[in-house]
Amino acid sequence: MIMNLRNLFILISFFTVLVSCRNNQADKEIFNGEIHYINDKQVANIDMTAKHVYLDGDYTGMIAVYDSLLMCWEPRYQGYFLNLFNVDTGKNIGYFCPKGKGPNEFSNINPVYQLFRKDGDIMTVFSADSKYLVFWNVTESLRMNETVYDTIIQNKREAGLFFFYMPDNSLLNLMSAEFTSIGESTTPYYERYSLEKDEKVINIPIYKSEYVRRNSVVEPVGRFFNTWDAIKPDGTKVVQAMSFLPQLNIIDTRIGKVDGYRIKGGPDYSLLETNMKALTRFYTSVQADNKYIYATYWGKKSWGGDSETSMPEFDQIHVFDWNGNLLYRIKTDQSFFITWLDTKRNRLYTRDWNTDEIYYLDLNELDL
Repeated sequence: MIMNLRNLFILISFFTVLVSCRNNQADKEIFNGEIHYINDKQVANIDMTAKHVYLDGDYTGMIAVYDSLLMCWEPRYQGYFLNLFNVDTGKNIGYFCPKGKGPNEFSNINPVYQLFRKDGDIMTVFSADSKYLVFWNVTESLRMNETVYDTIIQNKREAGLFFFYMPDNSLLNLMSAEFTSIGESTTPYYERYSLEKDEKVINIPIYKSEYVRRNSVVEPVGRFFNTWDAIKPDGTKVVQAMSFLPQLNIIDTRIGKVDGYRIKGGPDYSLLETNMKALTRFYTSVQADNKYIYATYWGKKSWGGDSETSMPEFDQIHVFDWNGNLLYRIKTDQSFFITWLDTKRNRLYTRDWNTDEIYYLDLNELDL
């Protein structure tokens, strides 16, 4: 009996090592960087109470905030893309960025991914109608009470899912995965190119192969690589929070170095060898300042995506530093599905996707 138990233990150990080696091999074959494991068992848990923001007017869609200014991007707005508010007074400031086919009008622009200062003014950049890069001068628009575009550039390159303006007048552009069939897909990569010279500065492959091909998948294979991305305000790094792995990718934008930080015990790239049924959804959004990264964590099966299904509560936020260390788990009393970090006041904002109400966490209370 003792011998049988010993043999069983040896057999289990052997298969555990075999599976671990196969999984590590999948990581090495696919990911273009080193994967570091995070032990989250000793991470401090903090409960935080969100504060409600009272606004007058039609506030919905994707939000972005800087100081007292809150902007809502919503394609369903009549005649405009953005509606602006004052978070201190609740006052509706007005609509900006008109829709149309006339001068300085566009039929499609992306949400606000980034707010930055240029020559002292608050700015953001849009990809408009898939052929222009449009720099919106928010400061001048508020002063003039009308939309003021600082620069409009004809863009000869495809705009990625996320893109960020860099201090050296270049654009960091994420080219997301594109699937040609349910079993074949390109892999995401970043490119950085000079806006002045329209030439590539650096290409940053996140994966070793430009294509992946897998058989008998249920989900399109490219969907596995989905991330939510945010840039470090000084432009030196960008972070990707992965949807279907418990992993952050931190990319050095200067030299192209890629590092993955994965919660120990979670799944790995060997998932690509499966039919990817009922994938676990891990991170839903990420924001960052020059010191810390704030990533909304779910860690459960994906929820229904139809309009009749209420969104679940996303009440856990992981706080990392830029070295990939998990510092805190924040438990909130409100849902923080998609977030925005106001680096001026150090507040993490969200819009409740069930009620449209706006909330924020005062990160100064963490005393980081």
